[in-house]
Amino acid sequence: MKNLLIAIGATCLVLGGAKELGKRPPEKLEETWLTEKVLESVGDYQVAPKEFGSKVTYRMSDETYEVLDPIGISCQIFESPLGKRIDVVIIAGHTMQSFHDQQVCFKAQGWNILKTETRMIDTESHGKIPASWMTIEQRGESPKPAMYLFRTPKGFDSYQGARWGFLINKIEKPFETQMGYSYRFIGLTSDVSEDELVNFAADYLDELDRETNGVM
Repeated sequence: MKNLLIAIGATCLVLGGAKELGKRPPEKLEETWLTEKVLESVGDYQVAPKEFGSKVTYRMSDETYEVLDPIGISCQIFESPLGKRIDVVIIAGHTMQSFHDQQVCFKAQGWNILKTETRMIDTESHGKIPASWMTIEQRGESPKPAMYLFRTPKGFDSYQGARWGFLINKIEKPFETQMGYSYRFIGLTSDVSEDELVNFAADYLDELDRETNGVM
């Protein structure tokens, strides 16, 4: 009888696991899934002339893809009628491997980081969310405002909070495919003020939330 109960229990575990596995998405997402969802305009800003698709301005290096192993990366430069330019990079991925600490990335690309802090960005779609704020400069150019944010299956969080968010979600839902994003915004021209970059980022996230029905 004892052996029978053990066998029944093991069968239930296998069937339960199979049921959970059945909830996984049937297809593997490709980068086009991401690049088709990103925005072409935010307020009076429009995506600058494209090189890699209708909504993408440039592409990251092959080495970046190898290191991060993301679902996809969208790199856009938005330009206003007055010539102000803002860089927007969105990365989609299933694990925190795809969402590196971008301070390391900036330094590796030759940027000098002058200031770092955490700021709360006020959005309509997600309320107040934490952003890693930086002032950066490169090759003697004027300092530029930059910020990046992380969204885990549990919502927006700091970089360290996002690491915990992915881990906790994996423990709570071990058979569920996780989905997360990082968002980076840089004021490329010296006439983009800190307030303008914050407002642009908030507007971008709100519009993206509406366009994707909360997916992004």
